[in-house]
Order: sequence, then structure tokens, then C-alpha cells
Amino acid sequence: MLVGWGGNNGSTLTGGVVANREGISWATKDKVQQANYFGSLTQASTIRVGSFNGEEIYAPFKSLLPMVNPDDIVFGGWDISDMNLADAMARAKVLDIDLQKQLRPYMESMVPLPGIYDPDFIAANQGSRANNVIKGTKKEQVQQIGKDIREFKEKNKVDKVVVLWTANTERYSNVVVGLNDTMENLLASLERDEAEISPSTLYALACVFENVPFINGSPQNTFVPGFYH
Repeated sequence: MLVGWGGNNGSTLTGGVVANREGISWATKDKVQQANYFGSLTQASTIRVGSFNGEEIYAPFKSLLPMVNPDDIVFGGWDISDMNLADAMARAKVLDIDLQKQLRPYMESMVPLPGIYDPDFIAANQGSRANNVIKGTKKEQVQQIGKDIREFKEKNKVDKVVVLWTANTERYSNVVVGLNDTMENLLASLERDEAEISPSTLYALACVFENVPFINGSPQNTFVPGFYH
């Protein structure tokens, strides 16, 4: 599940995996391109595992540990815009037009769940697209994210949910004694609906409560000291 699913990162990642899963090929200005996972660390790289008779031996990265086939990943997530993934892909202008046309039937039914929006933490230009937001207090927002995770897992019958932040980078949260410096203070601040708890920290807290991994894909300080505790 991607936070910021309808952004450039989320729509491009989803489109790339769908293209591989469906075996799509498309025309570029130079040739007909077949979808592949070239550039993927896990799917297209090797690691030196030793040597034999003076010859170095390499093994595919994905063979070293049990790894899910990317084609089997079920995508979902949240975005503060309700734009479907096909339109989001077109807006991003990353993928070739011919590929976009072939992906549209698969992606136009993909619509993000409402996301957490706090204008104090992101660029002002995001306000115009914020038409798909979770209302309520910060605690209620965390509870909604947890509910979304549970329902996504049940609906799609997946073995495991992983949440990845692919949204815009937030400003740094102020680390304040008594606010977010310890676990107890952070949870108490959540109860008080303190303004300085960032959306990314709220998503991360929901993941902790649901026992699912949260990967922070931006350089903000999502994991404040109280979160580590």
C-alpha cells in the first residue's frame, strides 16, 4: 500500500509492474520495447558469492532469500487526490504514450483511498489537489488508516501488507520534550491532537498498531524519538 499512490512515483511504479505482469510491449521512437525489470536491485542484479578454480561466481540477488515475484504484488494505497491511477499516470508524463494507452484499461479502476492532509507539513501547491482527505482528529485518522489496512488485506487475500511512503517530502517535525521525545509522550500527544505530529508519523503509528512494516521513502524525520521507543 502506497502513501501518495496517485503521485508520480506511485503511478509509475504501479504502471511498471502491471506492464511486466501483462507482458506489454510498446513502440518508442526507436524500437518496440518489451516490459522488463532491468534496473531493479532485486530482479536484475547479481551478487558475488565466492570463487571456484579462480573464477568468480555470481548469483541472482533474488535467489539468495525468498522473495515475492513483483508480478504477484497487489497495489493499493492512499492519496489526497481522488484521481484514478490512469489519469495520474498521464499527468505524471513519465511513461511513453503508447504504453500509457495500453495500461489505461488496467489502471483506470484503481482509485486511492482518502489520505491524511496537513497543509502545515507539505508544499502549498498541493492544496489544490486535496479533494480526498480523511477528516477527524489525528487519533481518528490513525484509526482509519488501520481500518484501511485490515480491509485491504481481507479484500485482496494477501499474505502480507507493506506500507511505503511515496508522497511528497514533508518538512521536519520539531522534536519537543514532552511532545514526541518518548513513546508515552507521543501517544499522549496523539490523544491531545497535537498539531506537531506529521502525517507520515501518523501512517507509521497505524502500521505499528497493525503490525505491518512501514518504509519511509522520503528524508523527513518521520521516526521521531518517541516512535523508536
